[in-house]
Amino acid sequence: MKRICIIISCAVALVLSGCRAAEPEQPAPEGKTVLTIGLSGAVRTVMGPVVNDERKVFWTDGDQVCVNGIASAPLADLPAEAEKADFTFSSSLETPYNILYPASFYKNATTVTLPSSQSFAAGSFATNTLPLAARYTGDAGTPQLESIASVIGLSIKQAAGAARTLSSVTFKGNLEEQVCGDFTIDYGKPSLTGASTATDDKTVTLTVGQPLSDSAPLEVYLVVPSGTYSKGFTVTFTDDGGRVMKATKKTVTELSRGEVLTMAELTFRPAPLAVELQPLTQEVLLPDGINVTGRVVDSEGNGLADVVVSDGFQCTRTLFDGSYYLESDESAVRFIHVSSPSGYAPPVSNGLPLFYKKLADQTKTAGVYHVADFVLTAVDNPLRATVFFTADPQPRSTTATLDNSAYHSLDCCSDLYLELKETRAAISGRQVFGICLGDLTHQNMSLLANYANGLKTLGYPTYNVIGNHDNDPSAADDDAGALPFENRFGPRNYSFNVGNIHFVIVDNLIMHREDNLLTAYDQGLSDQVWEWLKADLSYVPKSKTICICAHSPMFKTRQGERTANHKSDYAALLTKYANVHAWAGHTHVTHNYVYPPDGLYPGLEVHTLARSTGELWTNEYLAEGTPRGFTIVEIENGDIASWRFHPQKYQNASFVGRNNSSYSAPAYTSRDWNYVSGVAKMKDTGATLDESYQMHVYAPVGTYGDGKVYANIFLWDNLWGTPTFTLAGGSPVEMTLVEDTNRYDFANTEFRTYYKAVNSTLHASADYKASITDSPNTLFSVPCSATSGSGTVSVTDRFGNTYTRTISW
Repeated sequence: MKRICIIISCAVALVLSGCRAAEPEQPAPEGKTVLTIGLSGAVRTVMGPVVNDERKVFWTDGDQVCVNGIASAPLADLPAEAEKADFTFSSSLETPYNILYPASFYKNATTVTLPSSQSFAAGSFATNTLPLAARYTGDAGTPQLESIASVIGLSIKQAAGAARTLSSVTFKGNLEEQVCGDFTIDYGKPSLTGASTATDDKTVTLTVGQPLSDSAPLEVYLVVPSGTYSKGFTVTFTDDGGRVMKATKKTVTELSRGEVLTMAELTFRPAPLAVELQPLTQEVLLPDGINVTGRVVDSEGNGLADVVVSDGFQCTRTLFDGSYYLESDESAVRFIHVSSPSGYAPPVSNGLPLFYKKLADQTKTAGVYHVADFVLTAVDNPLRATVFFTADPQPRSTTATLDNSAYHSLDCCSDLYLELKETRAAISGRQVFGICLGDLTHQNMSLLANYANGLKTLGYPTYNVIGNHDNDPSAADDDAGALPFENRFGPRNYSFNVGNIHFVIVDNLIMHREDNLLTAYDQGLSDQVWEWLKADLSYVPKSKTICICAHSPMFKTRQGERTANHKSDYAALLTKYANVHAWAGHTHVTHNYVYPPDGLYPGLEVHTLARSTGELWTNEYLAEGTPRGFTIVEIENGDIASWRFHPQKYQNASFVGRNNSSYSAPAYTSRDWNYVSGVAKMKDTGATLDESYQMHVYAPVGTYGDGKVYANIFLWDNLWGTPTFTLAGGSPVEMTLVEDTNRYDFANTEFRTYYKAVNSTLHASADYKASITDSPNTLFSVPCSATSGSGTVSVTDRFGNTYTRTISW
């Protein structure tokens, strides 16, 4: 592991009165000396960021150096990008030059005094804190000012819900080594040797006075003398209420000069809890009990800092070199997984993103799992992406009774994969990935392999949500039921980042046994999932957009507000973010909803997708009036720019009709297309079904006619415009949202009614109709008394796209 060194790059030119060995950039006043120190780099800060495992230290206004006991005038009015600074002395100087920074530390020719108190500075140690020294004899070359101390980097959060201010941090050697007061200095090496036995010289205190957060750790830096701490040291954190927490390292520690030691992130929990630090490397201080470690690197092997890593119960961030450390319950942890940061993506194998590693497969040495590197690859155009959202492919065996009413679900899945593959192939210049919102199968664990084989063909990675039907029905409990899913697709709860969007996947159905099968469930998050979600989101700034993806809707459904375990908790947490989109499947109906400003969760958006492979049981073309298909989300400039419905045109599946050749399909008089050689062709134009088809319009006459024109607008929500109907030769008339719970989508009703009539064993409600039970829905109407004619429905979506559909009767 590489060390982080604090360096100053100095070119020292001494300009003495009366000397003219070189033309000075600035003439020295009579009887004075000007010491010019040039700096490389243009960043003006006390301690810069990590670049190639180094942090440069730069001069700033107010700095003074001391040469042979004479202090320079303080620096002032440095240009914003100055590469050098001129230190002016009030008298002539003679070689050799013993140079010390800061000048205030000078006591006499052989002694310096380090203060016992320091002050907080954001992102750095404070000015006049880090001692630097050099000896210049006047020979050729330039001296290098070197650090004669070390820096401890501390990163600390507060526990969730505990509002605290960090008052101070105190450092003390466990053998009470001297850390402040008088030290003998050797400018030639340079180095310090303790010269005090005073009790007051055994601790250094950093005054902080900064609030702690449970989302963003506070980083502080404490300067301490370099050297050997034979029995380690103790860092004491004190909050504004006088409560303390101690972190102790009990083994010998060598603090090398010019080195930053970064402590693994801590959470402030006051006494009596004490955290013992046992480092695995000299550069990182770790709490006792760490048993999982590894690195996150880029494709060239460089460590990636601040990447969130989880064991499914807790989360941590990688340090400057990409390393991370966890204290995991190995009896419960199955995976270590990384939340890939924006601009990076995990490797992909057979259509699956490999963002996780099974803990049992990792090397264990001396009680510590050494996880193989997570290698993330930088993506092109990191702020542009396309996401394919699918839901509930839910295949059954072709021998299953309820899979033989119309089309085999496995055949319909194949058609879905073909459509996804072709749609992806037409996209370039951006990331493409998919999210399937659960029920990858229907209680048949062997068919998870079939689903996985379909993903191999798509040409993009798919992230998967576990659904209730993805649990092994023969298993004993929730965790055991998920094992087939986890063995093939990885953890059930995880996250990743694209642009400004944090995608988080959760298992929100708590399975339990009923009638000797693991098929019953409670809505919501288990305690474990809730704790993990809090930990994951604690690293996500509130300015981010959150896309939380679950199988079952987490908020509003067509039937009303969802009741779920931990709902009040996760709702309160999520609504702190700038934008939240809650994605789900499960209900097999389309439902988009935006909570109004005066609503329960202002601004939060609900997106529930219908079954991508059609109506359940029959696997027909409609799911409550919506064609087979999926939703495409476009990301531009790092955030969601738009989405649209993509209807599926392919149907290569053969009609099986209960495996009875005399059993035919419905007449489909209300359907807008026919299939020609397995491709949907519009009845009115002959064109291929495509994304221009965003609504189904019904004439006011015919089988279901009641003197009104109806329009089912598939992805409509309350931020779309109001649709209008224009009778040929007439003026546009606004349509009205249908709130009649006895009114059904006509095309959906047509084939539902047919199958119920010819198949008495079909597992469905008594009337087997598509019920609209809550407003808003997606069905609009307008009176139309014309017994014949034509007209056009027009609607503009929330992104400014206008869709039209013309009908004749």
